[in-house]
Amino acid sequence: MFKTRPKSFLGIDIGNYSIRIIELEKKGNGFELKNYGESVNIPENGFGSFERNSFSLLNERVANTIKDICEQAGIETKNVNFTIPDFYTFFTSINLPLMDKTELVQAIEYEVRPYIPLPISEITLDWNIIEGIVGKTPLNVLVAAVPNDVVAQYKEIAKLSDLNPNFLEPEVFSLARTLKKESEESVLGLVDIGIKSTTCTIIDKGLLKTSHSFNIGGSEITEALARSLNLKYNEAEEIKKEKGITESPSKDIILPLIDSIIEENKKVFRNYYAEKGQEIKKIILAGGSMEMPGLQEYLKDKLKKEISIINPFVNITFPDVLKQELKKRGPFYAIALGAALKGFE
Repeated sequence: MFKTRPKSFLGIDIGNYSIRIIELEKKGNGFELKNYGESVNIPENGFGSFERNSFSLLNERVANTIKDICEQAGIETKNVNFTIPDFYTFFTSINLPLMDKTELVQAIEYEVRPYIPLPISEITLDWNIIEGIVGKTPLNVLVAAVPNDVVAQYKEIAKLSDLNPNFLEPEVFSLARTLKKESEESVLGLVDIGIKSTTCTIIDKGLLKTSHSFNIGGSEITEALARSLNLKYNEAEEIKKEKGITESPSKDIILPLIDSIIEENKKVFRNYYAEKGQEIKKIILAGGSMEMPGLQEYLKDKLKKEISIINPFVNITFPDVLKQELKKRGPFYAIALGAALKGFE
């Protein structure tokens, strides 16, 4: 797309209730944080769930918010990479025989058809080669499929925001990119507890090996608290953030949902061990519910694994004055950071 590779890129993560932007610049063999900003809305006035009947109104609202963030943060870069929430993405892995590069796209489109609930003409495909070398060996490929109308929406948002769209990818790909160096040392399990869903991903030697999403997320936990305690959503959200699973009554309400998340993760880990003979050594937490009080300790006890919260800025240069702020807020920018890094690949 570019005759000369730009020196800086934006990564933009559009969530239901937040928009986060990272501006990265290439400096020598590394990367420097130029700027960042966010907008967080309460559910009643959030950025919506990308309902098809409200695309235009939502796009304008999102674009105006992006422009406001860029103006307030002093962001000038126009080249942008967007991420797509995992709950809009269908994942599957396929095996392909030895073939050359010219055959790859057609082969992937043919093989994924039985696993995608939409016609090929209505989706856009992205993929990572998990094992093998094109033209030299058979391949194992992780494929992500996104509905074309969702892709079109992001393109319109970029246009309304006066930005130049470069890449658009599932957010799990962006998250995995921030863990590339750490996963070179051991097999990692990435557990992203988002608003609408949780995604369990396995990363090995910098490669995303498998990914599975299921419909239990932070909003379901908050809604369960709200119903049980007869509270408004925002009041229940505050209890979740303050008390989590450390004491009753929130503990008794939240734990059954956390246990369901744990069981889904165990299935992914067992299946990977059965297929590859490799055990997950460490689990990295991401997503809005990752800092829920008591969650890390509970997961460590139930999964018998080392647990830590994602630290996306570990290999990024930034001013010392931001050290404490990024230690606190950095994990929430992991998706946007991974998207910005995509521009330099």
